[in-house]
Amino acid sequence: MSVAAWLAAGLLTLQAGTPQSFDLSPGPAVPAINRLAAQAGIDVVITADLSGRRTRALRGRMSPEAALDQLLEPLGARAVRIGDGVYRIETAPRRPASPRPASTPSPPPFVIPEPTTLSEVVVTAVPPVGLRDSTGRSLITPGALERIEGTGASDAVADLSSTVDSTRQGTGRNKLFVRGLADSAMNGPLQATVGQYFGDLRLGYGSPDPDLTLIDIRRIEVFEGPQGTRFGAGSIGGVLRIQPEPPALSERSGRIIVGGGATSGGDPSHEAALVLNQGFGDQAAARLVAYARRDGGFLNDPDADLDATDGIDTVGGRLALRWTDGDWSLDLAGAVQTVSADDSQTIPAGQIGFSRSGQVLEPYESSIRILGLTARREMGRSTLISATSMSRQSLTERFDASQPGDPFPSAVDRRQRLFALSSETRVDYRADGGWTLSGGGSVALGETRVERRRLDLSPAPGPEQGMDLTRSFAELAAFGEAALSPSPDWRVAIGARLSAVRIDSDIEDVAYGVRIADDRRGMTWRLTPSLSARWNALPAFALYGRFEQSVRPAGVNEANGAFARYQGDRVTLLEVGARSRDSWHGLSGEVSVGWVDWRDVQADIVTEGGDLVTDNVGDGVIQFIALKAAWRPLETLDLSGGVFLNESRLTRTRFSTIGGGTTDIPNVAPFGAQLSLDWEPGEVLDLPLRLGADFRYIGQSRLGVGPMLDVPQGGYLQSALTARWGDERRAAVLRVSNPFDTRGIRYGIGSPYQLSEPEAAPVRPLTVRLTLEAAF
Repeated sequence: MSVAAWLAAGLLTLQAGTPQSFDLSPGPAVPAINRLAAQAGIDVVITADLSGRRTRALRGRMSPEAALDQLLEPLGARAVRIGDGVYRIETAPRRPASPRPASTPSPPPFVIPEPTTLSEVVVTAVPPVGLRDSTGRSLITPGALERIEGTGASDAVADLSSTVDSTRQGTGRNKLFVRGLADSAMNGPLQATVGQYFGDLRLGYGSPDPDLTLIDIRRIEVFEGPQGTRFGAGSIGGVLRIQPEPPALSERSGRIIVGGGATSGGDPSHEAALVLNQGFGDQAAARLVAYARRDGGFLNDPDADLDATDGIDTVGGRLALRWTDGDWSLDLAGAVQTVSADDSQTIPAGQIGFSRSGQVLEPYESSIRILGLTARREMGRSTLISATSMSRQSLTERFDASQPGDPFPSAVDRRQRLFALSSETRVDYRADGGWTLSGGGSVALGETRVERRRLDLSPAPGPEQGMDLTRSFAELAAFGEAALSPSPDWRVAIGARLSAVRIDSDIEDVAYGVRIADDRRGMTWRLTPSLSARWNALPAFALYGRFEQSVRPAGVNEANGAFARYQGDRVTLLEVGARSRDSWHGLSGEVSVGWVDWRDVQADIVTEGGDLVTDNVGDGVIQFIALKAAWRPLETLDLSGGVFLNESRLTRTRFSTIGGGTTDIPNVAPFGAQLSLDWEPGEVLDLPLRLGADFRYIGQSRLGVGPMLDVPQGGYLQSALTARWGDERRAAVLRVSNPFDTRGIRYGIGSPYQLSEPEAAPVRPLTVRLTLEAAF
């Protein structure tokens, strides 16, 4: 089908502003407003003094504006729209008492109250300025977010979006890709294509993804395509932002979650989580989250007489402190998480069943530590946001390196550690006449250290051999975007990003204890532009266009004890689309068509000896069509989903272990689709029942380029069914994953040192999970 035909078909489904379902219990005002904003997918800035105030219950289907009116009117407050999807909660003007019939004076005018102290500010990564319609922003729906609570972020987000995918290696080892910009399936020191934020704090710098467990999360946003003029990360593929529930002022509350699960043919699973909130008056609050989870293994090793060798443990916690007064809002947040796996989840490629082979167990451990401070100040028409964080991330892996005919097994231990200090400051300004300005600066400093050790597991092992690669980086950036409305139906935004990057590297030979190579380069400067426009062509829908560029810095790799320099890569995006503005029989959606030019593609590749290095692999082109839609055919039924089609081409320019010629970009399926269902049939024993279903078709792709990496993966339908019975005070949640017991390969490689005997990670069999929740 032609692009024009797809666009015309998509326009038939475009409508927006659809009413939404709200379910809020009575409670303190500020937390209730935050929950309403999360359910509606809007941002709020609270300037009214609502300390000690409580709201009534709010249930039903209505627009976000109507919901805000119903919630705020009894409080003497109102919501004022200050941007696309952004509202200020302020004290409503007071009307005097109605005059008695005998009185002659006219009623006095409205009395505008004096400004009140700032009760709470909900910090957002995207300001109410610029051209929000053309940022590629999409939200994980509140219903879906509720269904995936307790799971890892990477796979959860990939399962709920047709344009986002993951390498699906396992919790703590995943890498996210957006719109087909997939650089590699392996986890090397290369800067990730998708930047990630926890609130306004930058998470990490390279791979793998932090993969934080989704407990007590308020909102998840995905920004598709380059974002260099809007975020300090300047990622070439997109940005994932996880917004946790903030500490609630004037509230003392808690929530506990316990549960267990069973996997067909595997070991049992169990989990527990605790959430505590303590307010300290109307200016300060603290919120604590702690969790632990065990995912039972399902692979057996008959040679070693071991069952369920691949269990995974996840332990973590978060602490957030908030303080606010009339001018400033300060948030201090810390998070820790460790993922430990007993063995890899791989079996011989092409095998039917769940029996793994190999002479060496392949455990891994992934951890992240982050501490950060976010400051925000409202200054009339301007908003200042500054976020500074310090993070440590590590990944330790063991790979079986035994070869046929070897008298004894051997292994390779690889440890990658990253330390980063990141700071990002921005100012958003709203001028007269519809002008808006948004811009700021960022700095990121850090070091990545990769240690590789070859181990002889014989009774009389030889000397330890290996290499240590250390890369120090410093990145400075200034970014900004200005937007204006030349006419009521048009809005245009233009932006730019200026970045300077320095990367220093050295290699040390472990056996001899000497530095054998080093590379010191000066600063590399790059300037990238952006341009976007929106036209409200008809009352029913708007058209938009977008041009963006983004880059990653150059660097050096290590192979066979020597350095080789690789070039920085550059992504250019051209996109046009249409998005609905008004609802039509409950139907809403958008469609877009785009072209991506990816020059000097960087990727983490495998050498002939199995070692992981970074190199340029060629030039890529991606053409895509993305369609998203939501429909509410009944008052109690919501449907949402999307389709992503793409055609990619990689022209290989480096004739190394990956060969030459032209092929598809690895790890990118030409077709993907996602569908979610949320149904509220009514109450059972006076408690509401909510049923959900999520389906994700993961298209077939190839792991890499070349004979040893040309392994198929994907090509299966992943599904999950969920039933939630209860309210905000108590609930039971039943989740059935892979209810049809679908078989497939989710990741097409095992040990990179045994590519001649390929292995693959199978889809987890039918799994049933039951959790109980209680709030206090």
